[in-house]
Amino acid sequence: MAESEEAKAPSYSNSDEDQSAVVRREKKDARVNPMIQRKPEGPEDMGATATYQLDTERDKDAQAIFERSQKIQEELTGKDDDKIYRGINNYQKFIKPKDTTMGNASSGMVRKGPIRAPEHLRATVRWDYQPDICKDYKETGFCGFGDSCKFLHDRSDYKHGWQIERELEEGRYGGNDDENYEVSSDDEDLPFKCFICRDSFKNPIITKCRHYFCESCALQHYRKSKRCYVCNTQTNGVFNPAKELIAKMEKHNAAADQPPSDEED
Repeated sequence: MAESEEAKAPSYSNSDEDQSAVVRREKKDARVNPMIQRKPEGPEDMGATATYQLDTERDKDAQAIFERSQKIQEELTGKDDDKIYRGINNYQKFIKPKDTTMGNASSGMVRKGPIRAPEHLRATVRWDYQPDICKDYKETGFCGFGDSCKFLHDRSDYKHGWQIERELEEGRYGGNDDENYEVSSDDEDLPFKCFICRDSFKNPIITKCRHYFCESCALQHYRKSKRCYVCNTQTNGVFNPAKELIAKMEKHNAAADQPPSDEED
Protein backbone atom coordinates (compact mmCIF):
# COMPACT_ATOMS: atom_id res chain seq x y z
CA MET A 1 0.00 0.00 0.00
CA ALA A 2 2.83 2.35 0.82
CA GLU A 3 4.51 1.73 -2.46
CA SER A 4 1.31 2.31 -4.30
CA GLU A 5 0.74 5.57 -2.46
CA GLU A 6 4.26 6.71 -3.23
CA ALA A 7 3.76 5.79 -6.87
CA LYS A 8 0.56 7.79 -7.06
CA ALA A 9 2.04 10.88 -5.48
CA PRO A 10 4.16 11.97 -8.43
CA SER A 11 1.24 11.53 -10.78
CA TYR A 12 -0.84 13.83 -8.57
CA SER A 13 1.84 16.49 -8.62
CA ASN A 14 2.18 16.22 -12.39
CA SER A 15 -1.54 16.80 -12.84
CA ASP A 16 -1.31 19.92 -10.71
CA GLU A 17 1.46 21.24 -12.90
CA ASP A 18 -0.59 20.53 -16.03
CA GLN A 19 -3.61 22.35 -14.64
CA SER A 20 -1.60 25.36 -13.56
CA ALA A 21 -0.04 25.85 -17.03
CA VAL A 22 -1.28 29.06 -18.79
CA VAL A 23 -1.53 29.13 -22.58
CA ARG A 24 -0.95 32.63 -23.92
CA ARG A 25 -1.84 33.69 -27.42
CA GLU A 26 0.89 35.22 -29.45
CA LYS A 27 -0.03 38.80 -30.31
CA LYS A 28 0.55 39.88 -33.87
CA ASP A 29 1.98 43.26 -34.58
CA ALA A 30 -0.87 45.51 -35.76
CA ARG A 31 1.49 47.92 -37.46
CA VAL A 32 1.53 47.85 -41.24
CA ASN A 33 4.80 46.77 -42.70
CA PRO A 34 5.46 48.78 -45.89
CA MET A 35 7.75 46.05 -47.13
CA ILE A 36 4.87 43.56 -47.32
CA GLN A 37 2.60 44.08 -50.36
CA ARG A 38 -0.90 42.82 -49.93
CA LYS A 39 -3.41 42.26 -52.71
CA PRO A 40 -6.30 44.77 -52.56
CA GLU A 41 -9.87 43.62 -52.39
CA GLY A 42 -11.95 43.62 -55.56
CA PRO A 43 -10.63 43.59 -59.12
CA GLU A 44 -7.02 44.41 -59.78
CA ASP A 45 -7.87 47.62 -61.68
CA MET A 46 -10.44 48.63 -59.02
CA GLY A 47 -13.19 48.62 -61.63
CA ALA A 48 -11.59 51.26 -63.86
CA THR A 49 -12.20 49.13 -66.96
CA ALA A 50 -15.69 47.95 -66.02
CA THR A 51 -18.10 48.04 -68.94
CA TYR A 52 -21.81 48.75 -69.18
CA GLN A 53 -23.55 45.46 -69.84
CA LEU A 54 -26.99 46.75 -70.90
CA ASP A 55 -25.94 48.26 -74.24
CA THR A 56 -25.70 46.28 -77.46
CA GLU A 57 -22.64 44.08 -77.66
CA ARG A 58 -19.66 45.60 -79.42
CA ASP A 59 -19.61 42.97 -82.16
CA LYS A 60 -23.32 43.41 -82.92
CA ASP A 61 -23.94 47.16 -82.79
CA ALA A 62 -24.28 49.49 -85.77
CA GLN A 63 -20.63 50.54 -85.70
CA ALA A 64 -19.37 46.94 -85.82
CA ILE A 65 -21.73 46.10 -88.70
CA PHE A 66 -20.56 49.16 -90.61
CA GLU A 67 -16.88 48.36 -90.03
CA ARG A 68 -17.38 44.80 -91.28
CA SER A 69 -19.14 46.16 -94.35
CA GLN A 70 -16.23 48.54 -95.01
CA LYS A 71 -13.74 45.67 -94.75
CA ILE A 72 -15.73 43.50 -97.16
CA GLN A 73 -16.02 46.38 -99.64
CA GLU A 74 -12.23 46.76 -99.60
CA GLU A 75 -11.81 43.04 -100.30
CA LEU A 76 -14.30 43.12 -103.20
CA THR A 77 -12.83 46.21 -104.84
CA GLY A 78 -11.78 45.42 -108.43
CA LYS A 79 -13.17 41.86 -108.37
CA ASP A 80 -16.02 40.35 -110.34
CA ASP A 81 -19.27 39.38 -108.71
CA ASP A 82 -18.84 35.90 -107.24
CA LYS A 83 -22.60 35.42 -106.62
CA ILE A 84 -22.07 34.95 -102.87
CA TYR A 85 -24.62 36.46 -100.52
CA ARG A 86 -22.85 38.20 -97.61
CA GLY A 87 -25.81 39.86 -95.93
CA ILE A 88 -28.03 42.85 -96.57
CA ASN A 89 -25.30 45.31 -95.49
CA ASN A 90 -22.51 43.77 -97.54
CA TYR A 91 -23.63 44.11 -101.14
CA GLN A 92 -20.80 45.11 -103.44
CA LYS A 93 -20.71 48.86 -104.13
CA PHE A 94 -19.25 50.06 -107.40
CA ILE A 95 -19.31 53.75 -106.39
CA LYS A 96 -17.38 54.71 -103.28
CA PRO A 97 -19.44 57.06 -101.07
CA LYS A 98 -17.97 60.29 -99.77
CA ASP A 99 -16.45 60.54 -96.32
CA THR A 100 -19.52 62.17 -94.74
CA THR A 101 -22.17 61.16 -92.26
CA MET A 102 -24.43 60.28 -95.19
CA GLY A 103 -21.64 58.28 -96.83
CA ASN A 104 -19.02 56.13 -95.16
CA ALA A 105 -17.59 58.37 -92.44
CA SER A 106 -16.14 56.32 -89.58
CA SER A 107 -13.70 58.60 -87.77
CA GLY A 108 -14.19 60.01 -84.29
CA MET A 109 -17.64 61.38 -83.65
CA VAL A 110 -18.29 61.84 -87.38
CA ARG A 111 -19.53 58.46 -88.47
CA LYS A 112 -22.44 56.91 -90.27
CA GLY A 113 -25.27 55.60 -88.15
CA PRO A 114 -25.71 55.76 -84.38
CA ILE A 115 -22.61 56.47 -82.32
CA ARG A 116 -21.48 53.75 -79.95
CA ALA A 117 -22.27 54.56 -76.34
CA PRO A 118 -19.28 55.14 -74.02
CA GLU A 119 -18.44 52.09 -71.95
CA HIS A 120 -16.79 53.70 -68.94
CA LEU A 121 -19.15 56.67 -68.50
CA ARG A 122 -21.87 56.24 -65.92
CA ALA A 123 -24.27 59.16 -65.95
CA THR A 124 -27.10 59.41 -63.45
CA VAL A 125 -29.90 61.67 -64.67
CA ARG A 126 -33.01 62.58 -62.74
CA TRP A 127 -35.80 64.59 -64.31
CA ASP A 128 -37.29 66.64 -61.50
CA TYR A 129 -40.95 67.23 -62.29
CA GLN A 130 -41.73 67.89 -58.63
CA PRO A 131 -40.34 71.30 -57.61
CA ASP A 132 -40.99 70.73 -53.88
CA ILE A 133 -41.78 74.39 -53.18
CA CYS A 134 -43.49 75.30 -49.92
CA LYS A 135 -46.98 76.37 -50.96
CA ASP A 136 -47.70 78.32 -47.77
CA TYR A 137 -44.50 80.34 -48.04
CA LYS A 138 -44.99 80.99 -51.76
CA GLU A 139 -48.53 82.29 -51.30
CA THR A 140 -48.29 84.08 -47.95
CA GLY A 141 -44.59 84.50 -47.19
CA PHE A 142 -44.97 82.59 -43.90
CA CYS A 143 -44.46 78.94 -43.00
CA GLY A 144 -45.29 77.44 -39.62
CA PHE A 145 -42.41 74.97 -39.84
CA GLY A 146 -39.84 77.74 -40.22
CA ASP A 147 -36.31 76.65 -41.04
CA SER A 148 -37.19 73.00 -40.37
CA CYS A 149 -39.52 72.88 -43.40
CA LYS A 150 -38.26 70.34 -45.91
CA PHE A 151 -39.72 72.24 -48.88
CA LEU A 152 -38.06 75.17 -50.63
CA HIS A 153 -38.99 78.64 -49.39
CA ASP A 154 -39.14 80.51 -52.68
CA ARG A 155 -41.66 83.14 -53.80
CA SER A 156 -40.41 83.67 -57.35
CA ASP A 157 -42.69 82.94 -60.30
CA TYR A 158 -42.07 80.11 -62.72
CA LYS A 159 -43.72 79.72 -66.11
CA HIS A 160 -45.35 76.44 -66.99
CA GLY A 161 -44.67 74.63 -70.23
CA TRP A 162 -47.93 75.72 -71.84
CA GLN A 163 -47.15 79.36 -71.02
CA ILE A 164 -43.74 79.14 -72.69
CA GLU A 165 -45.27 77.45 -75.75
CA ARG A 166 -47.92 80.17 -76.01
CA GLU A 167 -45.27 82.90 -75.85
CA LEU A 168 -43.27 81.12 -78.55
CA GLU A 169 -46.32 81.01 -80.81
CA GLU A 170 -47.06 84.69 -80.19
CA GLY A 171 -43.40 85.69 -80.60
CA ARG A 172 -43.15 87.14 -77.10
CA TYR A 173 -40.77 84.57 -75.61
CA GLY A 174 -37.53 86.01 -74.26
CA GLY A 175 -38.86 89.55 -74.02
CA ASN A 176 -38.43 91.78 -71.00
CA ASP A 177 -41.37 91.50 -68.63
CA ASP A 178 -40.20 94.19 -66.23
CA GLU A 179 -42.69 96.70 -67.59
CA ASN A 180 -45.52 94.38 -66.56
CA TYR A 181 -44.55 94.77 -62.91
CA GLU A 182 -43.78 98.50 -62.93
CA VAL A 183 -46.31 101.05 -61.76
CA SER A 184 -46.41 103.62 -64.52
CA SER A 185 -46.65 107.26 -63.50
CA ASP A 186 -47.46 108.58 -66.98
CA ASP A 187 -51.15 108.93 -66.16
CA GLU A 188 -50.32 111.12 -63.17
CA ASP A 189 -48.17 113.44 -65.30
CA LEU A 190 -50.88 114.04 -67.91
CA PRO A 191 -53.17 117.01 -67.17
CA PHE A 192 -56.96 116.74 -67.47
CA LYS A 193 -57.76 120.40 -68.30
CA CYS A 194 -56.31 122.97 -70.67
CA PHE A 195 -54.20 125.64 -68.94
CA ILE A 196 -55.64 128.41 -71.10
CA CYS A 197 -59.38 127.76 -71.37
CA ARG A 198 -59.62 125.72 -68.15
CA ASP A 199 -61.85 123.23 -69.96
CA SER A 200 -61.49 119.69 -71.25
CA PHE A 201 -59.01 119.21 -74.08
CA LYS A 202 -60.13 119.55 -77.69
CA ASN A 203 -57.54 118.28 -80.18
CA PRO A 204 -54.74 118.45 -77.59
CA ILE A 205 -51.21 119.40 -78.61
CA ILE A 206 -47.87 119.36 -76.78
CA THR A 207 -45.03 121.88 -76.91
CA LYS A 208 -41.28 121.27 -76.74
CA CYS A 209 -41.40 122.11 -73.04
CA ARG A 210 -43.92 119.28 -72.45
CA HIS A 211 -47.00 121.42 -71.77
CA TYR A 212 -50.44 120.51 -73.10
CA PHE A 213 -53.03 122.86 -74.63
CA CYS A 214 -56.04 122.75 -76.90
CA GLU A 215 -55.07 123.28 -80.53
CA SER A 216 -57.27 126.37 -80.91
CA CYS A 217 -56.09 127.84 -77.59
CA ALA A 218 -52.43 127.36 -78.51
CA LEU A 219 -52.86 129.04 -81.93
CA GLN A 220 -54.72 132.00 -80.43
CA HIS A 221 -52.01 132.47 -77.81
CA TYR A 222 -49.31 132.13 -80.50
CA ARG A 223 -50.74 135.19 -82.27
CA LYS A 224 -50.09 137.20 -79.13
CA SER A 225 -46.81 135.60 -78.00
CA LYS A 226 -44.48 132.93 -79.40
CA ARG A 227 -43.59 131.78 -75.90
CA CYS A 228 -45.24 129.06 -73.81
CA TYR A 229 -48.28 130.12 -71.80
CA VAL A 230 -47.07 128.24 -68.69
CA CYS A 231 -43.26 128.50 -68.52
CA ASN A 232 -42.62 131.36 -70.98
CA THR A 233 -40.23 129.17 -73.04
CA GLN A 234 -39.72 129.91 -76.74
CA THR A 235 -41.92 127.48 -78.72
CA ASN A 236 -40.85 128.55 -82.24
CA GLY A 237 -44.34 127.62 -83.38
CA VAL A 238 -43.77 123.87 -82.88
CA PHE A 239 -46.97 122.14 -81.72
CA ASN A 240 -47.14 118.34 -81.95
CA PRO A 241 -50.20 116.12 -81.44
CA ALA A 242 -50.38 114.81 -77.86
CA LYS A 243 -50.69 111.12 -78.73
CA GLU A 244 -50.46 109.92 -75.13
CA LEU A 245 -53.16 112.31 -73.98
CA ILE A 246 -55.38 111.44 -76.95
CA ALA A 247 -55.04 107.72 -76.17
CA LYS A 248 -55.91 108.36 -72.54
CA MET A 249 -59.00 110.36 -73.52
CA GLU A 250 -60.17 107.65 -75.93
CA LYS A 251 -59.69 105.00 -73.26
CA HIS A 252 -61.62 107.06 -70.72
CA ASN A 253 -64.47 107.71 -73.17
CA ALA A 254 -64.67 104.02 -74.09
CA ALA A 255 -64.90 103.05 -70.42
CA ALA A 256 -67.62 105.64 -69.85
CA ASP A 257 -69.70 104.45 -72.83
CA GLN A 258 -69.51 100.80 -71.76
CA PRO A 259 -72.69 99.69 -69.92
CA PRO A 260 -72.25 98.36 -66.38
CA SER A 261 -72.06 94.56 -66.02
CA ASP A 262 -74.38 92.40 -63.95
CA GLU A 263 -71.60 91.59 -61.47
CA GLU A 264 -71.24 95.25 -60.53
CA ASP A 265 -74.97 95.48 -59.83
